[in-house]
Amino acid sequence: MQHHPSQHPVVIGDPDLGVKIMEFEEEDDFLLQQRRSPTPRQRMRALLRQMRYGPLGRLRNALFFLGTLLIFGWIMLPYDNVVRLGLRFNVNKFQHYLGAHPIEKWLFAPPAYPVDLGTDTVVLVKTGYGTRTRANAWFEALSASNEFRDFLVIADYASKPGQEANNHGTPLPIHNVVNQTLGSLGPAASLSNPRVAKYLRFAEAIENGEDEKADQLAKSTGWEIDALKFMSGLELAYSKFPNKKWYLLVDDDTYLVQPSLKPLLAHLDSEVPYYLGNAVGDFRIRFAHGGSGIILSQGAMSSLILDNPHAVRTAHLESLSETWGDRLLARTLIRAGVYLDEEYSHLFSGEPPWWAKIRPDRFCSPILTFHGLGQPEKMHQAGESLRNVSKPLLWSDIWDVYGMSRPWRQSTLTEDELAKPIEYANWDHAGGSGGEVAVVEGVEKAEECGKRCYEKGSECMAWTWEKETKKCNLSPWMIVGEKVEGKVSGPNGKLARELEMVCLKY
Repeated sequence: MQHHPSQHPVVIGDPDLGVKIMEFEEEDDFLLQQRRSPTPRQRMRALLRQMRYGPLGRLRNALFFLGTLLIFGWIMLPYDNVVRLGLRFNVNKFQHYLGAHPIEKWLFAPPAYPVDLGTDTVVLVKTGYGTRTRANAWFEALSASNEFRDFLVIADYASKPGQEANNHGTPLPIHNVVNQTLGSLGPAASLSNPRVAKYLRFAEAIENGEDEKADQLAKSTGWEIDALKFMSGLELAYSKFPNKKWYLLVDDDTYLVQPSLKPLLAHLDSEVPYYLGNAVGDFRIRFAHGGSGIILSQGAMSSLILDNPHAVRTAHLESLSETWGDRLLARTLIRAGVYLDEEYSHLFSGEPPWWAKIRPDRFCSPILTFHGLGQPEKMHQAGESLRNVSKPLLWSDIWDVYGMSRPWRQSTLTEDELAKPIEYANWDHAGGSGGEVAVVEGVEKAEECGKRCYEKGSECMAWTWEKETKKCNLSPWMIVGEKVEGKVSGPNGKLARELEMVCLKY
């Protein structure tokens, strides 16, 4: 049996005893040190065990499990689940906050996906019996340089021979897509449904030539019947034009600015499911305002019509009770996994040109549509004013189009003069009062109202002072406006020049 060196027998009286004891102690220290000092490899193993089984490891594992659970839950959530929609809503708000003054650099870049408006698009013009005089005005407003070639007019009645819409001498039949909706529903579209009953009375009046009665019914039930047009209109468009890259759905009082539209479409891949328009609604559902125009790509249409027929069928059923057809369309697209892309929402206008709200966040951006041109003469006026526009129209360009030189561009104005309010008597550049427009009572002079606007900086784009009421309206936008007696108004010239300098950089 071998003994540890420290256990070897020692002879008493040995003269080297002290030296041997010191050697044994040094050897013990060395062996202990060898046992207490782990190798780098041992240290790494110990660290990995600590990371795996220690407090940090347990935390990491818990976070990994939670993350996996959230991802799996997100994947399993229906597309129209309120949690999913709420998260998208807040993410979009945050992105809008980060990009408060977007610059559309694609507007000046070579087209990534060249598009021909004549061969690659179809325009669906949505009209109705109650607004039947608008359809011809819509086509008459098209300029001589119009590039659109394919149109589909959809309505709640069908045109008779000789009563088609007139596209500069070319007759275009008006398709009754409401009948198509009711026909697809079968027994579900029974007389017991109030909307169906109203429509059948309306259709009967048209068939019997009772125009006055039909007009009255159209006015009282127009919105309800309008909701029945959207899905069947798109189905009809896809059946007639299945290979188009882009499908444009507009009302008969909506004007399309083609020089602004073309570079946007050329910037986007039509095979991607794009759903574009002027975003409205809350976190429960965001949808493109129909009056401002709706754009759907080939990718979106195929996802809807071809890949999700059940969603389309559900939409037909819901059209019997849904108030707004544009909201119904959004809900149906969401069920097909297609959401409104709000990155481009600021390019669409829900107002006519002279009332279009020019905000700081879109000052340098192109404008694609105008809305609210219901009177044929108003549509003609817009068409005439925009007839010679051959390049993308920016929001700030609306001033030039309507014959009003931009006051902040006047070369005679010094910086000190520009810092003072610019005034126009008997005009309104603020666009009303209340809502987002702040109202200050008891302001005695117009100049004082203008100063209050300038003091608010980027929060005030225009001001209007009411002489009789002494009210000062401070607006976050400015409009070209129109003549209004008893008011003094002006844009925030200092802010407008600063914004325009940003535009000029690009």
